[in-house]
Amino acid sequence: MASSSKAVTIDDLRRLALRRLPKFVSQPLETGSGRGEGPARNVAGFADLRFLPRTLSGHHTPNLSTPLFGKQYDQPFGITPIGYADYYRRNADLELAQAAREANIPFVLSGGSIACLEAIRKIAPQQTWFQLYGARDPAITRDIVRRAQNAGIEVLVLTVDIPVSPKNDWLTRRGIKLPAHVPARQLPFVAWQLLSHPRWTRDLIAAGGFPTMESWRQYAGARANATQIYTYYRSQVPCPLSWRDVESLRNLWGGKLIVKGVLRGEDAVRALDLGADAVTVSNHGGNLLDCLPSSLEMLPTVREAVGDRIPVFFDGGIRRGVDILAAYCLGASFCFIGRAALYGAIVGGRSGIARAIQILSGELAQTLAMLGVADMTDASPDLIHRSSVP
Repeated sequence: MASSSKAVTIDDLRRLALRRLPKFVSQPLETGSGRGEGPARNVAGFADLRFLPRTLSGHHTPNLSTPLFGKQYDQPFGITPIGYADYYRRNADLELAQAAREANIPFVLSGGSIACLEAIRKIAPQQTWFQLYGARDPAITRDIVRRAQNAGIEVLVLTVDIPVSPKNDWLTRRGIKLPAHVPARQLPFVAWQLLSHPRWTRDLIAAGGFPTMESWRQYAGARANATQIYTYYRSQVPCPLSWRDVESLRNLWGGKLIVKGVLRGEDAVRALDLGADAVTVSNHGGNLLDCLPSSLEMLPTVREAVGDRIPVFFDGGIRRGVDILAAYCLGASFCFIGRAALYGAIVGGRSGIARAIQILSGELAQTLAMLGVADMTDASPDLIHRSSVP
């Protein structure tokens, strides 16, 4: 049995994770939408960056502690929303929250989570943020916001970049629709995948089948089964939002509001003007359209547009500690990881997530020390060799 403790890099965790998953799960995870170029482009965006060290700085133990929204977190990164995470490993939502609490980093619970937000907030009260997908029924959106307020959530992350459902070519070609529709011609393939990935299959059976979205049970009906709840959720989400929805949410929500999924500078400015407390530069992990630019490519543009008026968060393609530094140098105020944390969860649950956080933190500290950087506030564009800037 593979152990996450043996992983030296996030790429090691990735290889171990993909080995554990059936192909009908791993393929869409890795490729996102269309031909699958989006996630790879996010990762590749970091590949050509080169850094220039500040010699004789006297720094050898960098400080990674980072203040954000009145709290002090132990790392300059958190965990981004991961929808339907328990599909990849049983109890992943729970274990992501536990690992975030132990590492003292933010964890953004997905609006498409399996665990309900009230339960996760109790597990990690100081670390849990909540992601909101607007529902087609405005009453559901208002009720979710009410639940978040009543649970004590302080930071709401409105994701605005998914007006329609993305399409994965590999799944479409085979006629497989997650979570549980398999055409007859694909049954031999799916059966073989289940038999050849026994640990994932065992967890699926132990959980009683595909996981139930407890976060949406009350809207689909108390008697609805897992598939019916998921189907109802997909009938409500995604929902095409407008700037009027952002304005309405700002009036409804009294806590910190982040607008996530921004790639244009003018959109970031408009979010700021409507009262957003931060924006997140993100192309949804490369999962929406494989013709979009990488998140890193658009980060400087967004930062230039808003200046220092609000924090600019970043996610998309982080696989190494140096990637976090790169994002900070190009304008990020804070970073979020997605697949890197999920790989750890798939391999080893809470200990695997902790290992992913440890790997990135260790790599980042080593890089900062080598470059003569004392802490993340000292990360600036001059560290990057200009000919390698995207």
